[in-house]
Amino acid sequence: MKFDKTLYIQFILFVIVIFLANLLIVSIFQLETKFEKTTYSLRKMLVFFTVSSLVLLVIHDFIRYKNKDILGYVFMATLTVKVILTYTFIAPVLKATVVNSFEKTYFFCLFIVYLFVDVYFTVRLLNKKT
Repeated sequence: MKFDKTLYIQFILFVIVIFLANLLIVSIFQLETKFEKTTYSLRKMLVFFTVSSLVLLVIHDFIRYKNKDILGYVFMATLTVKVILTYTFIAPVLKATVVNSFEKTYFFCLFIVYLFVDVYFTVRLLNKKT
């Protein structure tokens, strides 16, 4: 099996841009004090989403190599598993007695950003000539 190195390098560049953009947003809007009151730090959120998206990318790349025709179905299944894992990750925040809307909103925004990353790389794999 041969993995496409440019795909993974591009994924790493995407993650770096997302990380730097988040640091910039936090510093511009001075959100450090808001993150002190959250259950999960920005770093934990970014690591969770990066690792889960990387796992999806590796699985999708492997499936594309084995049988490209089922990649769309595998994407839907793996995305469903990712959503379930994301819910279990954020469940303590959702069930907390004190509602922290900032943390929920920031987590949801990161979820959407990484969802776009997952979709982008899966589309690239689907359009790749074998």
